[in-house]
Amino acid sequence: MEALRNIYTVKNNRIIIDLPNYFKHTSVEVIILPVSKFKYKQENSKNKQLEQLLSVGVWNDNDIEPILESQKLINQWKITEF
Repeated sequence: MEALRNIYTVKNNRIIIDLPNYFKHTSVEVIILPVSKFKYKQENSKNKQLEQLLSVGVWNDNDIEPILESQKLINQWKITEF
């Protein structure tokens, strides 16, 4: 299922929504909810924070060594049955 989520400004009690071509000749459900400016700003802030978090490298050389040691131990395990 493909969905669109956008914030529109109501002018003269109307909104105009331009849909992508893949919505052509389909039925759609429209739900209209008022959005508080605080909530919208908060969502944008969360998105920016998430982007910043994902852009940071988390691993360094000291983190990798314990993982490799654990992998060596796991590889030594003998599986007798499934």
